[in-house]
Amino acid sequence: MLKAPLPTRLTIMLLAMVLISCGQSDSPAPEPYKPRLVRTVTLGGPNQGAWQEFPGKVEAAKVANLAFRVSGELAELSALEGDEVIKNQLVARLDDKDQNIRLRARKAEYEQAFSDFQRGETLIKSGGISRSDFQRLEATSSTAKSSFESAQRDLEATQLRAPFAGFIAVRHVENFEEILAQEPIYTLQDVSRLSVKVDVPESVMIGARREEDIQVSAFFDAIPDRRFPLTLNEVATRASDGTNTFEVTFEFPNTPDFNLLPGMSVTVRLESPARAEASNTLYVPAQAVLADGTGPFAFVAVPDSATTAVVRQRRLSIGRLTGSGLEVVSGLQAGDQLITAGMSKLQDGLPVRIERASAQ
Repeated sequence: MLKAPLPTRLTIMLLAMVLISCGQSDSPAPEPYKPRLVRTVTLGGPNQGAWQEFPGKVEAAKVANLAFRVSGELAELSALEGDEVIKNQLVARLDDKDQNIRLRARKAEYEQAFSDFQRGETLIKSGGISRSDFQRLEATSSTAKSSFESAQRDLEATQLRAPFAGFIAVRHVENFEEILAQEPIYTLQDVSRLSVKVDVPESVMIGARREEDIQVSAFFDAIPDRRFPLTLNEVATRASDGTNTFEVTFEFPNTPDFNLLPGMSVTVRLESPARAEASNTLYVPAQAVLADGTGPFAFVAVPDSATTAVVRQRRLSIGRLTGSGLEVVSGLQAGDQLITAGMSKLQDGLPVRIERASAQ
């Protein structure tokens, strides 16, 4: 029987050893499952209040589009996006050669017209000119003065300054471009105070009372354990076309603890302690209740440690949707930790982490 050549046999032996070694090597252990974070509210807790939640967007409380009042070629863009500026700081400048030439011409015209007017004042006293000639000199001097002052303002308008302190949010142009009057150059935002706009349905507006004590707070998904109290700024008294919702604007001071910026999504909660004290009915935010072919249901978090819990599905019997929220007839009770966000990704028995369980 023919034997394989020695190099071939060595190759086969080495390959077998590699395969055995691979089979016996320890495979890396899979990373442990990290339960997802959920936001909950404890129903029927102390200082409870009837409440509802609405999605909103953060905006700067003060925004301005900065533009030149005159046309010209950009000579300097001294601010970049993200730069912090102070009030009256120079942020852009136009080439001012044409404005300087126009100013000198208008100044010479005014000086000549004013000199003629002064001579006319002397001559009219001695009867050297008529009243109508003097009035014409006076009008010419006044017109020349207005043109001179207009040229001065146009020269000043070649410098663009920040009307208030803030941050450059957007730069709309590049340097050395030809700019038209009123063309936006920068968008300036003052983020020391932020505003939140929410669309409130008519069912809530109808039940709202001006004298009612309503507590309004904002929550961010990334920092669920932090609540930002809001103050009412303005309320639209006309419903938007198509949605029958009313735009309500709230404000709150920015904080150095987090980088809160315009455009971020936020959840606004409206609570009414007075309504809760006057009624024993259990209300929950409408978006916390889902429905399938069997009927409405909600998810609650049943704690199994200080920071973790297990998701449980509860079938509900619900009542009316009111300004205080969705009435729950059965299925939930005081003390339940109702999950109020991300329910579409949950299922019964799923382990989750609880960052904050606020009292409701």
